[in-house]
Amino acid sequence: MVNFRDILNFSADQSGQMTVEWSLLIAAFGLPMIYLFSLLLTALAEYYRMMTLVLMLPFP
Repeated sequence: MVNFRDILNFSADQSGQMTVEWSLLIAAFGLPMIYLFSLLLTALAEYYRMMTLVLMLPFP
């Protein structure tokens, strides 16, 4: 059976707190930035494709 003192000792233990905080920060900021970077890279590639198409058109 779980003792009340064991529960208090478990909640007072902060040995992995810093690792969890850094993991949450990376998940909250890092993962959306990777998605945003890929989205912007796709938009830049599409813009480059459109510009090369316009520049290759023959002028009358």
